[in-house]
Parts: sequence; structure tokens; C-alpha cells
Amino acid sequence: MLVPIVLAAMDANKIRSVLAFDGLHLGFKVGAPLSVVTVWQFVSVPKSGVSVDTGVPLELLPFAAVSVPVALVVQSALTAGYFGSVADVVRGQEYDFVANVAAYFRPFFVLTLLPFLALLPLALGVVGPGLSGGVPAGALAVVALGIPVFVALAYLFYATPYLVVLRDVGVVDAARGSYALALRGGPYLSYFLGFALFVLAVSPVATVVVVNVPLLGVPLGVVGGGVLGLAANLATARFVADVDPESASTAWESVSPTTDEESTTDE
Repeated sequence: MLVPIVLAAMDANKIRSVLAFDGLHLGFKVGAPLSVVTVWQFVSVPKSGVSVDTGVPLELLPFAAVSVPVALVVQSALTAGYFGSVADVVRGQEYDFVANVAAYFRPFFVLTLLPFLALLPLALGVVGPGLSGGVPAGALAVVALGIPVFVALAYLFYATPYLVVLRDVGVVDAARGSYALALRGGPYLSYFLGFALFVLAVSPVATVVVVNVPLLGVPLGVVGGGVLGLAANLATARFVADVDPESASTAWESVSPTTDEESTTDE
């Protein structure tokens, strides 16, 4: 549970946005269990009250060149240990967080790096000429076109991190497995829609508490989001283990009944 708490606290931009906002903010979100679920999956963070310029100031580039790689490594390590431990729990085993970091750091570093690289041009403000308010015109187009693309990718590949640890495979094989499940639809689609509706139902309350009462809401939301996030990731891992034949065979083999030869008793 500490992992979603720590990752939520590391998201300084969202915390600054909440603390800088002055007024009443209402909002909602929808989402998918693509990675570690934190409070920020349930909170609509206000955009006003802070700078909306997406470009990184030149004077911060040296600092970012050091801090960003460190943050990526830390996030990858925490995510690897977290998902590996969740898989251990699904198998009915004792988890070893450190061992899971060592075992799954590489695939989860890839999964952490890919969305960062996809958003890097937007973060650097190199996607187009600026409009009033400091928002690049290209950024608006990217956001408008990116929403349906994100929804499609989220549906196709939300099982990927779970398959990495449940099947004990690399990112490519896990992504192929998630894609195959997505094409089948059925329970995979139902779970995706159900999770999105769950986030939609929770987010208005979470947004009101965290954004409009920030001094109390932010720490309460970060901790409460850790509990809720762990429950969401664990439920998703169990679901994936149930619907994916390869995951099911490995997830439950450690808690399966003994064989006939092993269970014979003296008469």
C-alpha cells in the first residue's frame, strides 16, 4: 500500500496545482488500471491558478536532466516490486518486494519510459506555435486527437503489466497477450467498462475533498488512495489471472490441490 502512496506524493505538479487553486472546483474522471492506481486516478486536478505553459524553462533543463531519469528509475523499481508482489498474493504466496524489483525492473522500466517519451514533446513545448495563455496550438491538437487514441490503447493493453508478472514474460509478449484478450471482448471488455464507471462514480467525491479542502484533502486523499489503489490493482490482477488461461495456470498452481499420487492415505 505504501507504493501508491509514495507515487502519489511524488507527483509534485498535481499537488502544486491543487494547492495553488483558489475557488470551488468540481470535476470527474474515467480511467483504466493501466499501472499503479493512486489518488490522482480519481481526482480531476484544476488547471487554473497555475501556469499553463507546457514548455520547460531553459534554466530548469540541467536540473530536469538529472531529476527526471532518477524519478523514472525510482518509479520503475517501485512499480516492479509492487506488481510482482501483487502477483505473489494472487498465487497465495508470501511476497518478496526486493526480489520482485530485481526480477521485473527491466520490463517495468520500459512500461514507465514509453508514456514518458510519448508526452515528452508536449512537455518541452515543441509541438507547435503558441496561442494566447501560453498553450501551443499543436498541444491542443495533440490533446484532442490523443483522447480517443488513449482510450483505445488503454483498452487494448491495460492487462499488460499484470501479464508481465503473472506469465513471467517480457513487455512484448505481455502486450500481445493483452491485445489477444482485448480482441475477444467479453469479460475483458466488461471489466474495462466497469472499472471506468467505478472511477467515474468515485471521482466527483474525491475531487471535492482533495481540491476544495486541500490542507486536509491532499494527505487524506494520498493515504486513502493507497488503500483504494491497492484494492483496484489486486482485483484487476485476480481478474486477469481468471480470464487468461496462461496466467490462470501459473497463478493458481501453487495453491492447487495435491495430485492423486500425493494425496493417497494409508488404509
